[in-house]
Amino acid sequence: MSRTTRLQDLIRVLRHHTGPIGGPELAERLGITLRTLYQDIAALRAVGVEVVNAPGQGYVLPPEVVLPPAALAEPAPREPAELTFYTNPLSRGGIVHWMLEELGVPYRTVILEYGTTMKSAEYLALNPMGKVPAIRHGDVVVTEAAAICAYLADAFPEAGLAPPPAARGDYYRWLFFAAGPLESVISLNTLGVQPTAEQQRQIGCGDYWAVLDTLAGVLDGRGHIAGTAFSAADVYVGSHLGWGMHFGTIPRRPEFEAYWAALKDRPARLRCEAYVERALSLQA
Repeated sequence: MSRTTRLQDLIRVLRHHTGPIGGPELAERLGITLRTLYQDIAALRAVGVEVVNAPGQGYVLPPEVVLPPAALAEPAPREPAELTFYTNPLSRGGIVHWMLEELGVPYRTVILEYGTTMKSAEYLALNPMGKVPAIRHGDVVVTEAAAICAYLADAFPEAGLAPPPAARGDYYRWLFFAAGPLESVISLNTLGVQPTAEQQRQIGCGDYWAVLDTLAGVLDGRGHIAGTAFSAADVYVGSHLGWGMHFGTIPRRPEFEAYWAALKDRPARLRCEAYVERALSLQA
């Protein structure tokens, strides 16, 4: 089936469907993969056909949208930018791995070893810290797991892993709350460092229990950290809570357990978990 035919079928289904339709259902109706669906939606948007992704509901083609003739033209082939993922199975790279699997886009994985290839001149040219994770998307290099998650959500909007720009207050707030205060107080507490009240004002992350109370309060009764739909912020916050409760660096509070229970069985995360288990079995 040519892309022109697929785009025609996509527009036809959206035009005749009442209300939003989820990505998996839409792909099934069209007889294509989710990855192909995302690519076709991106092709329509590129020529001005704004297929709207309603968070938590699905895709819809507003009735006022006028289809330009170019929308159904066969686009010239364009090589997508290569996406390379630098990681180690026993690292925070697991957060980005989960994010990549949620996107459903092709990527190449490069495994780096601590103390050797992670400190090589080639990798230090990408990340002078000599740490993972990192990604290279075409000519763009991004390090730091939270920044990578935010970048990927924007670079691949078809996956719907970021709220619309006007609704990103909670998304940015809690994504970077976890990257800043949460990770800092967990690290300090794990190392046995208990800052005094004066020191808490200096380091910025505050008190361990105050941070956990704050996070528990926002998660109480909520399935997602930013609005009603799963997002990159859930990948990041969920990863920290899941790991923290597993390794004992975060207490098993009811709010944390309920939130993690709603995330831990997502197919993308389970694929990452299976990957880590295989990697560890090879090292045994």
